[in-house]
Amino acid sequence: MKKLWLLFLFFNLTTWGQFGEKQDVTNPLTWHTSVVKTGTNTYNLIFEADIADGWHLYSQFNDPNASLPIEFEWHNNKGQYKVLGKAKEINTHQAYNKVFKATETFFTKHAKLIQPVEVLNPDLKEIKVTLYGQACKDACIQVQKDFTFDLSKAKSGAADAGKSNPPKSKQQVVGKPKKDLSNQTEETPEKDLTEGGKYTPVPVAKQPATRLQQAEKPHTNVPAKNNNWSIFWTAFIAGLLVLLTPCVFPMIPLTISFFTKQSEKAGNGKKNALVYALSIVLIYVVFSLPFHLLEKVDSRIFNNLATNTWVNLFFFLIFILFALNLFGVEKLDPVRLIPNSWVSSADKQSSKGGMFAGFFMALTLVIVSFSCTGPALGFILGNAASGAEGAMTFTYAMLGFGLGIALPFGILAFFPVLLKKLPQSGAWLNSVKVIFGFIELAFAFKFLSNADLVNQWHFLQREVFISIWVAITLTMAMYLFGKIRLPHDAPTDTIGVFRFLLGIFTLAFALYLLPGLWGAPLNVISGFPPPMKYAESKFGVGYSKINSATITENKLPEGAEYGPNNIVVFEDYDTALAYAKKVNKPLLIDFTGRACQNCRLMEENVWRHDKILPILKNNVVLVSLFVDERTKLPKEKQYISPYTGDKVTTVGQKWSEMETFRYKNNSQPLYIMIDHNENNLNEPVGYTPDIATYYNWLQKGLNNFNNKTK
Repeated sequence: MKKLWLLFLFFNLTTWGQFGEKQDVTNPLTWHTSVVKTGTNTYNLIFEADIADGWHLYSQFNDPNASLPIEFEWHNNKGQYKVLGKAKEINTHQAYNKVFKATETFFTKHAKLIQPVEVLNPDLKEIKVTLYGQACKDACIQVQKDFTFDLSKAKSGAADAGKSNPPKSKQQVVGKPKKDLSNQTEETPEKDLTEGGKYTPVPVAKQPATRLQQAEKPHTNVPAKNNNWSIFWTAFIAGLLVLLTPCVFPMIPLTISFFTKQSEKAGNGKKNALVYALSIVLIYVVFSLPFHLLEKVDSRIFNNLATNTWVNLFFFLIFILFALNLFGVEKLDPVRLIPNSWVSSADKQSSKGGMFAGFFMALTLVIVSFSCTGPALGFILGNAASGAEGAMTFTYAMLGFGLGIALPFGILAFFPVLLKKLPQSGAWLNSVKVIFGFIELAFAFKFLSNADLVNQWHFLQREVFISIWVAITLTMAMYLFGKIRLPHDAPTDTIGVFRFLLGIFTLAFALYLLPGLWGAPLNVISGFPPPMKYAESKFGVGYSKINSATITENKLPEGAEYGPNNIVVFEDYDTALAYAKKVNKPLLIDFTGRACQNCRLMEENVWRHDKILPILKNNVVLVSLFVDERTKLPKEKQYISPYTGDKVTTVGQKWSEMETFRYKNNSQPLYIMIDHNENNLNEPVGYTPDIATYYNWLQKGLNNFNNKTK
C-alpha cells in the first residue's frame, strides 16, 4: 500500500508539469449561481459548475478515506440566517478508486448543488459563503471559490429544485468498467444516484480556510509508533503492586478459602475461581469501552482530556484526597462515594453460589478495593490519554491492570498450598499503604504541572516541581527509617531489612533529584518535570549550554528562540517555512503539547543524543506547533472551522486542526519533514524512542531533500 501511494504521489507531481503545457489545469470549473425564494423566509442557494472534459469534482458525500469532499464555510451567519441541512446534489456518479480502496462519489461535466437556508434577519441583503473541494484529472487541484448571493434578486420557485440524497457509504459498484479514471479508478457506467442511505461525511485532510491558500498536497495516514504494549505491561505491574495494599491483600486468603471449600463440596471450586479471575479482567476492560464511543463522537477526546485545565485540576485534587486517605484520614475514603447498596447487592449475589458467584465476587472486589485501585486507575487514564491510539490504548491499559490483579488470584485458587508462603496481614500493610500515599502525592503534582504548562501560569516551574518531589521523597525516606510516624502506625523500635533497604533507595532517589534544581537532565524521570525551557533559569549549570548552537544569542532568526537542548526553534509555521526557504533547509514540523509527556521524553532522551542533536541544530529548520497552546489568536485571524463548525480562537486549536485534518493524526508527538513546496520528504512518525530508528528517519528525509535540490 505504501509503495502504491508513493507511486501515486510521484505520478501526480511529475504529470503536473507535463499537463500544464497542454491546457490550463488551474481553472477546470466555470461557476454559476442563482437564488430561489421558496417561502416567506426560506431560500434555495443554487451552485452550478460546468466541468471541463475528463475532470471530476468530488461530492460533499465522498468517502472520507478518499479524495477531498466539498465543504462550505458560511460567513457571518450567527443571528442572520440558518443553513438547513446538507446541500442537495444533482447527477452524481460513483467509481472505485484503487489507490484509496474506496468507492468515490463525484460530478462530471456538470455539478449542481442546492442549499436550503432560512433567513432570521429580515433586513439581510446577502449571504456570503466559501466552497472548498477537490477536482482531479491527470492531476488534482484544490478548489476554493467565494460566492455572494444577493437575496434581492431571488426568483420565486418550488421549495425543491431537484431530488438527491447522499449515497450509501461503501456502496458496491457493479457493471463493466467504462474507462480508466486518471489511472486511479475504474468507473462504472454513469448513473444518477438519486437514492441512498444516510451518510455522515467526515472532514478529511485539507488546510483551514484562513491558512496556506495554495493547492493542498495529498498526505498519507501517519503510522504512529504503537506503545500500547508498553502501557499494557506498566499497567500489569501496577495491578500486581495493588495486591499489596490493605484493600486487596486481606481478601486473598478469604477468597481462596471460599473456592477451596466449593471445590471440596461440589467439585466446581476451580471452575468458579477461573470465572472469578476472568471476571476481574472483564470488568476493568468493560470500564474502557465507553471511551471508544466518546472517541467516535470526537476523535480528539483523549488529547482534549490530557490537556484540559479542569480535568487536570480535578485529578490533582482527587490524588491529594487519595493520598490523605492512605495517610490515615478515614473521612476522605473514596469508597464512601460508592452507594453501600452496590457493595451489598454484589456480595449477596456472590454468596448464593452458582455459575455467576465468581463474577459477583469479582465485582465486589473491584468496588471495595477502589480506595487503593482508584489512584492507579487515574494515573493509567492520564498516561493512556497521551497514547497513540486513544481509547484502544486505554483498553490495553485496563487489560493489563485487570490481568495483574486477577492472575495471582487464579494461580492461588488452583494451587492453594501457595497460600502458606504468603506473609500474614499485619502492621506492614499499613506501611505499604502510607508508601502508596507518598507516591500518589508525588503524582498529584504531575497533573497540576499539566494545567500550569497548558495555561503558562509559571506557578510550578521546573525548579519548584523538582523541589516538591525532593521534599516528598526525603519525607518518605524518613518514614521508612522510622523517624516519622502516622496515626495508624504500630509502635516499633526496629525496622525490617527490606524496609531499611527501601529507605536507602528512596534517599538515593531524593539525592539524585537534587542536581535537577541546577539544570541536570534527570533522565530517570524525563517527561515528568516541566522542560528546561519552563524554568526560572533556562540554562541550568552544565546542561543546556552543552553543544550550543552555532547561532549566538544575538543572532537568532526573527521569530525564533532557543528550545529543548538549546536548539533554535520556531513556534509559527509560516515564519519557519519562510526561514527554511531562505537558508535552503528542510522544515521539520513537530506537533507537540505543553503537557505532552512523550514529547518531553523525545526531547530529553532522543533529541539530545550525539547522533541526533547536530542534525536538529544544523541541517533542518525546526518548528514546534503546540496543539494545547491557549494563547488567543488576534480577532482578525480567528475563524469558523470548516471541519467542525466551531470557532477557532486559540493558537492551539489552529495547530490541532492542521494536524488532525491535514495529516490525519491527533496524537503527539508527530514529526513531519517537508520541502519548500510542503511535500513530505518521508513518512511522518510519532513517538519514536529508538535512537537508531529516529536517526534513520531524519537521514532519509535529508537525503530526499538534497536529491530534490541538486
